[in-house]
Amino acid sequence: MNVKPFPGPSCIRLYADDDDDRDFVDEGFAEKKGKDKGKGITECKYKGTSSAELKTFGGQQMLSADQTILRRDLSVAFKTYKRQLSNYQRLQLANNYCKAAYLEVMSLAKESGTWVRAKPRLGNLDDLVNEFRTPPLPGRKMEVSVATAVIPDVLASEMAEMMTLSSNLWSKLLFPLVKYVEGSNVVGSLQYLSYADVSIKAAVQMYAELQLPTTLVPTRYFEFLRYGKEIMDGIYIIVDVSSRYSDPFAKRNSERRPSGVIIREHGPEDCEIIWIENVEVDETRENLYSTIIGSNLAYGAHRWVTTLLWNLKRDKSSFSDLKIDVHPGAGSFLLALTQAMKRFFMECVSQHPDETALTVITSGEDPIRILHNKKLNEYISFVGVNSFRVQAKPLSVFQFLMKKDLQLEQFRVFGDSETNEVGEEPELLFTFGTDDKSNIISLHKRVTKEVQGIVYGLQEASMDEYCSFILSKTLTEDTVNAHIVCGNKSIYEDSKSRMANITPSGFAIMPDGPGGLHCDASLVTFLVQLYYDPLGNPVDVEFVRKDFLSDLNSIIRELNEKVVGEKTNGIEIIHLTQGKASCI
Repeated sequence: MNVKPFPGPSCIRLYADDDDDRDFVDEGFAEKKGKDKGKGITECKYKGTSSAELKTFGGQQMLSADQTILRRDLSVAFKTYKRQLSNYQRLQLANNYCKAAYLEVMSLAKESGTWVRAKPRLGNLDDLVNEFRTPPLPGRKMEVSVATAVIPDVLASEMAEMMTLSSNLWSKLLFPLVKYVEGSNVVGSLQYLSYADVSIKAAVQMYAELQLPTTLVPTRYFEFLRYGKEIMDGIYIIVDVSSRYSDPFAKRNSERRPSGVIIREHGPEDCEIIWIENVEVDETRENLYSTIIGSNLAYGAHRWVTTLLWNLKRDKSSFSDLKIDVHPGAGSFLLALTQAMKRFFMECVSQHPDETALTVITSGEDPIRILHNKKLNEYISFVGVNSFRVQAKPLSVFQFLMKKDLQLEQFRVFGDSETNEVGEEPELLFTFGTDDKSNIISLHKRVTKEVQGIVYGLQEASMDEYCSFILSKTLTEDTVNAHIVCGNKSIYEDSKSRMANITPSGFAIMPDGPGGLHCDASLVTFLVQLYYDPLGNPVDVEFVRKDFLSDLNSIIRELNEKVVGEKTNGIEIIHLTQGKASCI
């Protein structure tokens, strides 16, 4: 994984963990023998391409005792010392870091004017708390936000378990903001935290990837410790703290400084939460999404809470407008299938797509991304992706693209755009959605001459103020009969190995600034499947790119005419610069 390791704070750090001493070579330092060779002192000047002898403790890299680094940006040399600690001292050190992180999260909640009225009394932890508040290095920035919400039909204890007991459940509840999560058991002193503090109920090491639905914004990679703590009866806190404080060489490009969720009961069936986001990330590169990222709308606490509430509502979807008999298990199949479709979308825009399924065949500088789908064997299959800005409200864009999306995907055969021109509306067989219509899954049917039979189109239209999706794919009659109509109970396997069966086309829509669905402009990412007959003429990347540009040009033209209200004369040409797309 190509990530940028955090260089760490420019101060003396004292590490202690459980493993035995082990020597190894780090390519970031150049070793040079000092005058005090007999005393075991080594001077190391950082050069970026050579090596030095270091020590490792529990997977951490550190200098040996009495070893010195002469940094180019400092006029003095610092010494980093290794101190041998007993098991009890190691446990106390880990416990103090966790207590300081807990104190910092509670402090942020109190300073933000939430229902937290006092900070816990945990003794003198000023040094550790000050370390959490160290200003970021040049090229980095802090993003801090707090949001509160009532979570219906979820008890406080259940909410705490959702956040700690299963990384997969946590990922599902916060998808698509959280693209990927992997949890593992804590090791070393951290596994004994509950001995030092009986209120700590669970601890897990987390690796998470956060991704916006566009190729223009790099993926954010985090590694952090998460632990759950019961503050008092009915009140819980989930604390996240970056692995930087225990493993400064972990694979990540973003730091999760003390963040978390404070949970309390709210009536007999609900809970109330305070969500605190406190992260250190790279400065935003100038592109279409700079405004929404800079205003803390893309990754802020409010979006985390909105995503959580949306997923909880989605799980309670129900059928309406039924024109066919559906099996009782059809709902779970539809939720799993459409979730997998969205995961495929997010994989295609990821900074590092899954190489076993997708190969990027355009250059990184090309604002259009073309990927080869290696998992689909029936056709020669490609995916085209591009993001552009529309001077129209996200709600208006969403409503228009719902209909356009059906035309693009449901009846596309071997990339022949002529099949998109349909004279009759497809028949709606049912809708499966939330009570507030924020998420609607619908099944459509049309008898088509192109494939001499019935074509089914499945669409999910999900809408919220931060990020909306419209995705659709074709389903065979056998699939509909087996999993939806005829009642053969089946659970869809949501995994990357089934990616060949979940290839959608569609759109992601984000507001270009504050205002949510009523913002004055929209940021749209368009993804389309391009199928070619393996028995036909050879297909190269330029041919595929030309087909994708044809679809992209058509969409932007129609958005300008029917949503923005601007019409152009003559031939419309796509002008693409740094990911921007517009008709000129």
